[in-house]
Amino acid sequence: MSKKPLVLIVDDEVDMCWALENILMLEGYKTHTSTSGKEGFELLKQLHPHVKLIFLDVKLPDIDGLKLSGIIRQQYPQIKIIIITGYYYRDSDAVQQGLANNLFDGFIGKPFNISEIRSAIGTIAPSQ
Repeated sequence: MSKKPLVLIVDDEVDMCWALENILMLEGYKTHTSTSGKEGFELLKQLHPHVKLIFLDVKLPDIDGLKLSGIIRQQYPQIKIIIITGYYYRDSDAVQQGLANNLFDGFIGKPFNISEIRSAIGTIAPSQ
């Protein structure tokens, strides 16, 4: 029996954390959530090496999600990161540059639908 990876959700919107958590749980993933970048990074340090995927909001109250993505990538290059935001579009310069520089592995715009989340986890973090 394959075990699905642990997913960390970092988003300052509690409702967004709840929605992502429930979508992922329906797909069989175990999740942890955080509503700030600092708390999310501390949680990642505690849960490493079990975390394999992070859904990371770009606009957090204490740090820019793109900057945090770079910090995470430097320290944990094996972890997949999916940026979730309502502030950028997929073709935005910041998003394209982040993808080109391998700061994150995927992008989902808000609002999103369940199929976008399923597609992202299916291509980035298939069952292990």
